[in-house]
Amino acid sequence: MKTGFYNIFFRGITLISKFIFIIFLGKYSVDETNLGIYGLIATTIALLIYIIGFDYYIYNTREILNTVNEKIERIKNQLYFHLLAYLIIIPISFFLIFKLKFINVEYLWLLLVLVISEHLGQELYRLFTTLEKSIIANMMLFFRSGLWAWCVIFDFFILKNPINLKKYILLWTIFSWLSFLVFILLLKKVIKISKLTFSKPNWSWIKAGVKTSSVFFIGSLSFLIIQFSDRFMIDYFFDKKLVGVYTTYAQFTNAIDIFTFSVITMVAYPKLIKSFKDTKKYNKIKSQLFKHLILLSTILILLVCLIAPYIFNFLGKELILNEINTFYILLVSVFVLIISNVYHYDLYVKKQDNYIVKAAFIGMLLNVALNMFLIPKLNIFGAAISTLVSYTTILIYKLYFSKKSPE
Repeated sequence: MKTGFYNIFFRGITLISKFIFIIFLGKYSVDETNLGIYGLIATTIALLIYIIGFDYYIYNTREILNTVNEKIERIKNQLYFHLLAYLIIIPISFFLIFKLKFINVEYLWLLLVLVISEHLGQELYRLFTTLEKSIIANMMLFFRSGLWAWCVIFDFFILKNPINLKKYILLWTIFSWLSFLVFILLLKKVIKISKLTFSKPNWSWIKAGVKTSSVFFIGSLSFLIIQFSDRFMIDYFFDKKLVGVYTTYAQFTNAIDIFTFSVITMVAYPKLIKSFKDTKKYNKIKSQLFKHLILLSTILILLVCLIAPYIFNFLGKELILNEINTFYILLVSVFVLIISNVYHYDLYVKKQDNYIVKAAFIGMLLNVALNMFLIPKLNIFGAAISTLVSYTTILIYKLYFSKKSPE
């Protein structure tokens, strides 16, 4: 019980910190441009750490759990794989990002350093979770992703310094690296490393990991493209002000998704796995998951519908108020996404991973096509419609094959 409380506390305070930073940036910036730039930087980092990560942790988690004496070797080989990914993926990605002028070149070195620290931090978070140290993992998440936002608030309100987005990204980078270095020392104690020695990469092991992880990676990347590609298209067809508006709306919907996952889904899906052989118990847990997700997501969405307009008025940005219909479409989208999680984990427990991957891939293709058609015509409202259609398609696909798959 204590573990669950602390996990929710640290996840919650991290979420609140990011939320307050968005509100602060929206309120005190001259216009929505800073929000747009921040949104594109955060989106770029989120995409790159997944591409670099390649869902390799899925393979490595199993390997670490199944070994007692070779944990360090497994971790080393994963690091060798990621080093190779850095050398290949980062130059290509950065060339495209800065060539297409999604992000100004003044952020190049900051972005490079931040991508590496955020990726290492994400892998360390997963490693602590694998080692059943979830409280440490979520504490690290707050230090890495939440604490710096309060330093921004202190800098502006107490030290009376003007808005400076580049300084804020620098603060994020510093806290990201400090968090990684502090918690890597803690990891040394957790897995009782006496000393580190050099060992050559085990290429056959790395190759096996790539083969295993590639299937999951396709699904994860497809889903991330649905979540984030619209920001780049909005910037390409319009400007960073509209990206800023869309980022503000997405902060609310992401919070609903993360909260329902942390409170309900994260608790329920291990129970689904354990009860799978008992059909009656399994169906009961699945039914409860469905009902609880509908209830909590509905309450949260209604609460957001009541509170959000007041926050948007507080921000004092006309564009955010004018595009509010986009916000309501995104709220419907997140409701559809949350409900689809029931069938997602049902397929996962039944080991029907191919349907999960196919659903994400089909949704991604549909999303990109709709974005390219609708965003130039309807701006961010078109992006919201594309997201809703994609999530609905994924829900229907997973629902169909969930019902079709044998118990």
